[in-house]
Amino acid sequence: MILKALYDYYQAMAELGKVAPSGMEWKAIPFIIVIDEDGTFRRVIDTRDKENKQGREYLVAKAKGRQGSKSYAIAQLLWDHSGYVLGIPTDDSKEKQVMAPKQHEAFKQELAKLRELFPENKGFKAIELFYEKYEEKKEEEPSDLFAEEVKDLSNIIPEDILREIKKKVGANISFLLSTESNPNKLISSHEDIQSYQAGGSEEEGEDKGRCLVTGEQGTIARLHGGISLFGAQANATLISFQKFSGYDSYGKEQGLNAPISQPASDAIISGLNMLLEKDKNTNYRIGETTFVFWNTLQDDELLKNYQEATFTGLPSDSDFDEEEEATSTSKKKVAKKNPEQETKVVIQALRSALGDKNANIDRKNSDRFYILALAPNAKRVSVKLWMEGTVSEIVGNTLAHLDDMNIVRFGGLLDEGTPPLRPVYRIMKAIYTATDSTKWPRQVVQELLEGIIKGLPYAPALQMACLERIHHDHTSKYPVTELRAALLKAYINRKHRKNPQIKQLTMALDKSNSNPAYLAGRLFALLERIQEKAIPGVKANITDRYFRTASATPGIIFGRLLQLSTFHLSKIKKEHGGLGFYFDRQIQEVLELLPGGQATFDKFFTPDQQSIFAVGYYHQKAYRDQKAESAAIEEEQETEN
Repeated sequence: MILKALYDYYQAMAELGKVAPSGMEWKAIPFIIVIDEDGTFRRVIDTRDKENKQGREYLVAKAKGRQGSKSYAIAQLLWDHSGYVLGIPTDDSKEKQVMAPKQHEAFKQELAKLRELFPENKGFKAIELFYEKYEEKKEEEPSDLFAEEVKDLSNIIPEDILREIKKKVGANISFLLSTESNPNKLISSHEDIQSYQAGGSEEEGEDKGRCLVTGEQGTIARLHGGISLFGAQANATLISFQKFSGYDSYGKEQGLNAPISQPASDAIISGLNMLLEKDKNTNYRIGETTFVFWNTLQDDELLKNYQEATFTGLPSDSDFDEEEEATSTSKKKVAKKNPEQETKVVIQALRSALGDKNANIDRKNSDRFYILALAPNAKRVSVKLWMEGTVSEIVGNTLAHLDDMNIVRFGGLLDEGTPPLRPVYRIMKAIYTATDSTKWPRQVVQELLEGIIKGLPYAPALQMACLERIHHDHTSKYPVTELRAALLKAYINRKHRKNPQIKQLTMALDKSNSNPAYLAGRLFALLERIQEKAIPGVKANITDRYFRTASATPGIIFGRLLQLSTFHLSKIKKEHGGLGFYFDRQIQEVLELLPGGQATFDKFFTPDQQSIFAVGYYHQKAYRDQKAESAAIEEEQETEN
């Protein structure tokens, strides 16, 4: 299913004219050697700039897969790294110095094939003449930059360019004719290369068979192309079979074990590389895992909104992904935007995808949404997650996640119609101390995402991580932040949605909720507030000292806390009489909901009860009515007068 979905994506992009011709791809080429038609070397162009740090992209023959002990014999068509194009090792290791001449010879053999097939091609002939001139000059003036046994082109390429090439290990190099009027048309982009790649590259002896992806007869790919994945080695493969390692069967080796035609293989790899392109709305990386997502509607705006709602949040969010690079220009644009208005736009766009009356998306019965998680694994790529569903299902589950995590903000602010975005990155950042996402547990990230996408309860590991962060957070003024409270509320509601014995936690303070854990949290928040008013500016309040004990072992600590609060209330009544009685009434409201009207709790609270405790605590703090407190003080003052 994964390969078929990627193949279909490539075909859809081809219909829209957004892909390279068959057998071709766009590749970053940082160094271009300019030569005359007679092979005379002119100069080397460095195509790197601020916008293209890896070099400008050019249309070239699709990269061939390379692996195994004889990978040096596989050269790309008229483009490759310095070992192949120039015979210059990619680093100073002995292994690479010995390998470079072999790689260079393989490159020239590919050139010889093209010369034989297209004898009139001026570009191919020019490269051949270039190498002939180099051979003549090499005999007259051997290079002294490397060991004598290494025969390379370092005596032709200027030293400053050589340094840049060697500095950028594995940099691609290609050729351009000095007489070419179009500077973007490399010799490796010529129409003859394109026709050769489109169908003229089949040779006798190649294996034929029926493709598992398309169902058509064709040449079967023994090796599959590489993909550009963060953290993976160059040309890491998604599809591969290692020889002599137990995967061969019935005399079949490598790709013949699972026959995929060469055109289908090229389409799959090209489609995935398109989805993985930097700054695209089709991928997002957390740690070493890259999440790729696309849909059959080919709606870029929908993908952008989905990415912001599920993965990144808005660029204007204060804690937006710090690992993403942003230019000064983009920062200025972000500063002018209204986050609340942006959130409404995203939510409305996602709701329209569900088929609302204002929807403007062309609905089809076959619309599908795909999510693929990839991680590097040596020279291969591991599939960590694969999920698919209709657009309505996937988008609808993200909206349900946002609704479940909607909670009142401090000061009583609450928008039930437009919940704030709660992307994966911000959730993980809120519950783990590490700022580097590579240090977050990969499994927890994947389980959280799976819960969001499938509309399932969140994993218990997420709950425990959140509770641990709350209990050990000594840097925040309030350990139960809005996002942590929202996560615990959503966790409890999703887990116990069909359990009538557990009341659903509301978005804001629920004065009718008689759950002992919820009431214990409310009571603790009230005792904290009483201490704050009795001892303004206290350095270590009861939250710093007793929050973890109160939430985990309430039956042990609440008697002592209530006893301490009597002294604080006495002090408040002396200084602000009415306020003290106001707090008395607040405490009584909570106690009346407990059995016997007494603050008697279980000796221990389970993780679920601790979660409910944290939500009750947060609700009570967010509900804090400053006007009521001020009115209580004024009422007492008026009575005295």
